[in-house]
Amino acid sequence: MRHSSLLLPGLLGGLLGGLLAAGLSAANIPDMDSARGEQVFSTQGCIQCHALNGTGGHVGPDLLRVLDRSFTPAELAATMWNHAPTMWSKANERNVTVGLLSVGNAADLLAMLYASRFFEKAGDAARGKELFIEKSCGRCHGVTVAVNPKARPLNQWQGLADPVALVSANWNHSSDMWDEISRRKFRWPTLNAQEMTDLVVYIRTHSAAARAEKPQLHIMASSTGAALFTSKGCAACHDANHIAVREATLTSIAASMWNHATFLHNQPPRFEGDEMRSVLGYYWAGQFFGVNGNANRGRKVFETKHCTECHSGAGPGPKLADQAGTFNPVRMVSVIWSHGPQMKERMQQRNIAWPTFKTGEMADLLAFLNSQTTN
Repeated sequence: MRHSSLLLPGLLGGLLGGLLAAGLSAANIPDMDSARGEQVFSTQGCIQCHALNGTGGHVGPDLLRVLDRSFTPAELAATMWNHAPTMWSKANERNVTVGLLSVGNAADLLAMLYASRFFEKAGDAARGKELFIEKSCGRCHGVTVAVNPKARPLNQWQGLADPVALVSANWNHSSDMWDEISRRKFRWPTLNAQEMTDLVVYIRTHSAAARAEKPQLHIMASSTGAALFTSKGCAACHDANHIAVREATLTSIAASMWNHATFLHNQPPRFEGDEMRSVLGYYWAGQFFGVNGNANRGRKVFETKHCTECHSGAGPGPKLADQAGTFNPVRMVSVIWSHGPQMKERMQQRNIAWPTFKTGEMADLLAFLNSQTTN
């Protein structure tokens, strides 16, 4: 995928401080994995009609080229709903079976589609070179020859293709970096997200191993992340319910923590294997399960879209008030994929037109559905 080569977080002290939350609990976030999402994209037949950065079918749009950073999970669910009849028609023409999509598979699929939005846009090697000099990186890191026996030259760097792994590695070495900078008596360099991006792109130009690595875009989430946030001591300084990463990218989070590494140099917790990925992914995933709509507006959507005729208790569909608190964009994607054709048939029998959603209406509808009571 093109976005993964986008770089990222090198030279950072970590990124736990930028994590997302909005009152999340371990029960809110089911397992989701972008790597599994790629398999779902193929096994569910999506790839026969849709491409991912040019790879796949061309009947529908390339999904990674239509998802910009302002496109929310609720809007993706609304878009799928709006175009569902056309998708089913095209699938029938091509003899593609539209199978059931579990909530777990839908979560994996969304993780895959949105992973690229967690990574920064492409950087510039020329700007990175200027920053390498300006920020005094060369005092410890040579380009082809070791300047400091504790620091590898740039042409020996590895792991630049996996941003999260790179974040974890630099976090684990932040204490050593701080000690060396303090010993040499020069100021800790600060970086913004774009500067970090440019630096990593510059470093990649000098590392044959990094250039040969296939870029990776792998994010996953599970309740393990919440447990690690506590066990690693992050909760001692950060309130998980008030940390925002909803609109952040890895580089902006990493740059923020790099700039605050002076507070963390005294034995920061180590992260092994996929532990950093688990923590980061858990809080990042909250955007898929949180709902930011307006319940009052959602009530009007529920009525004007004729949802009441099937889902208020007297119609053929389930009474949705009985399931209040369980609705989110992931579930809506699963429902439209798995049960949409049946819904459309029932609506035709009752002479109800297939509803479409404008921007914001799906989020409002979800907020209303979660606010209902069975009384």
